[in-house]
Amino acid sequence: MSIVSATNQTSEPVEIGGQYWDAQLETFDALESGEYDVVVFRAGYGGGKTLLGSDFVIGEAMQIPNGHSLVLAPDKTKGGPATYKGFYERLPGENTVPNDADGDPENSPIVAGHHGTKHRVTLINGHIIQLGGADIWSRFAGTEFNVIWCDEVAHYGTTDLYDLHEMLVTRQRTEQGPNVTLWTSTGNGFNQFYDITERQIQPDGEGGEEKLPWADRMKVIVGDTRDNPFHNELEKMRAQFEGTAREEQALEGEFAAAEGLVYSQFTREHHVVNETDVGDLVNWDATPIYGYDAGWDHPRVFVEWRPTHLDQWIAVDLYYQSEKPFDDLCDPDTTSGWVYDREKERGTVYCEHEPEHILKLRQAGFRAVKAEKSLDEGIPYVRGLLERKGDPERPGLLVSDRCAELIQEFQSYKEEHVGKSGDVPDHALDASRYALFTHTPASTSSDDSSGVSYV
Repeated sequence: MSIVSATNQTSEPVEIGGQYWDAQLETFDALESGEYDVVVFRAGYGGGKTLLGSDFVIGEAMQIPNGHSLVLAPDKTKGGPATYKGFYERLPGENTVPNDADGDPENSPIVAGHHGTKHRVTLINGHIIQLGGADIWSRFAGTEFNVIWCDEVAHYGTTDLYDLHEMLVTRQRTEQGPNVTLWTSTGNGFNQFYDITERQIQPDGEGGEEKLPWADRMKVIVGDTRDNPFHNELEKMRAQFEGTAREEQALEGEFAAAEGLVYSQFTREHHVVNETDVGDLVNWDATPIYGYDAGWDHPRVFVEWRPTHLDQWIAVDLYYQSEKPFDDLCDPDTTSGWVYDREKERGTVYCEHEPEHILKLRQAGFRAVKAEKSLDEGIPYVRGLLERKGDPERPGLLVSDRCAELIQEFQSYKEEHVGKSGDVPDHALDASRYALFTHTPASTSSDDSSGVSYV
């Protein structure tokens, strides 16, 4: 399949695109059918995801004068050497990759202008292609787009894909069309990309196992890299991944646990409990403990942990809100806020070191204390709880599917995030670590007084 345009700077025909394999052709058919809002192409390494996305955007853009299209990488840093470079390489012409041996997208006969710092390409027909990052997707909420391509969606670690889709689908109401979003990715981790494209369910906190209401407006195509006749290093890929734990993700386009996870032991199968089953597991005679992580631009978190009848801890409820005052969680002056609305039993809260917040929690009747925030000791402790032991084997930590954000953080928090501040998926994990690790009873045989502020 190829796309040919006869409108260019020299009035000479310009060929866009090239040859495609079966899974790519099926994806093009779905994109052009008009039947879907989202088309997903999931494939292994070397499956031609970036090539397909680039060709689709460029081909459609050349047919829509003065239109506007959007290309989203996980963020601009990751987008530069991967998605963006792949896009620039697919522009017709020579030496079209910026910052590569004096390359310039304007070397392409279909490009009229390129703004490097804004990552924006203007084609000769006036169509603008904006290259952005999904980490701050709200900046694109005011523009309408004919075509949207989201690359490596499984790596959108801090982006809520449900919110992203809601925003994007409202941005696609142009008269010219095609008003469709393309998602391309490997199956990296059991995260929201997995929930949407494989399980096709609503967020855990908004319906649990209920079917995604827009599932019939989504088409998922899965490609096995070994079926791609244009892969130039297929034997190397086979030798590297066949027969390994990563074969499903690397070759088959299926899902595998994300690489480099801090809590790689955590799985839905062994650690997530349906909310309807929580009541039978919890020892309601025991007092709960809570973890608190302060936040404003990033989520403020208050997580409730309770012991089970089998000497486990289970997260049963979670407050997870951004840009809300502390009083939205707890206002002792007016006896209002989340902890009052949910009638939370008063217990110990292991807190971020915010004196004003600790004072208010104490005024509300909680025993609020500073948490031990050690990453070096706290992370191994939580890992130990995730291990399955005994006969029959059971983990020491469970999470109700009501606590959707905590589940997502367990499945996306990577070693590269540890110790970093800002927009990393660790807020519910921090609050949980504060509670579980700080609450650990001290060993009477240890004289070490340097660590946990024990109860």
